[in-house]
Parts: sequence; structure tokens; C-alpha cells
Amino acid sequence: MDEATSAPVVIVGAGPAGAGLALLLASRGIAVTLIERQRDFAREFRGEAMMPSGLEALAAMGVEVEKTTIPHSRPSELEIYVERRLALRLAASADVFAGRPPLMVSQPALLEHLVALASRHGGFRFLRGTAVRDLLHANGRVFGVRSS
Repeated sequence: MDEATSAPVVIVGAGPAGAGLALLLASRGIAVTLIERQRDFAREFRGEAMMPSGLEALAAMGVEVEKTTIPHSRPSELEIYVERRLALRLAASADVFAGRPPLMVSQPALLEHLVALASRHGGFRFLRGTAVRDLLHANGRVFGVRSS
């Protein structure tokens, strides 16, 4: 089914940034449509390590990962590999990361949590399993997307 979607805000991609932005906007009363190509979040990801800055951004949105049911764990050390060789090993402690150490966070659970929080706000719409095919233009501006 080919469908045109136009809203004050259309976000393409329900990764951490897209789902987080959708939550922020919806919580402020802005109508937003979040579009995700996949039907669920149980897929391969680039990584599930949340660095302190990402955890702080979530906390600013009211999402304290450690206080939710989102599966998470705190690593004791981090290893960085370059060309399959260990390049750096360091303790994952608060003193190394200026107060807030990183967390390993289940990204599928995090994304479901962010979408569930956004869904509590009127004007939020989430389209799962919907691929964006084209941008809609008028008068030199993008005003929506064409999806299927």
C-alpha cells in the first residue's frame, strides 16, 4: 500500500535518536509520526553500549535506564580492538568516565520503552513495517513522505 504521510513532524527511523526525538516532541504536544521499516526491534544492532552522554540525554527525557525494567548491566571493563587486535583496555568506572560509567542496554527493550512513553501522548503515531519511498515536495519545501 502506497501512502502519503504528512504531519508537523515526520521522523524516519525508530532507532535511539528517532524514538527519543519522537518522545521529546510528543511530550511537548507536537504531533509527530515515527516511521520504522522493521516490524519489530528484535534485529541486529550496531551496539548496545550506552556511554555517559547518551545516558544523560535519556535522563533529561525522564528515562533513567537503571530505574526501569529495561534489561541492562554495568561492564567492569571495556576493550577496544583495532584490526582484531586489542588496542586498549580500561576500567569502566565512574572515575574513568567523569562520574557516570557506561551501561550495556538492551536496544530492542529501550526502543519499545521510548515508543510506549511517546504513545501516551496525543498526536503521536507510530508506523511499524513501513518503508519510506520518497519525499513529498511543494513550493521548494519537503512537506511529507511517501511510504509503503
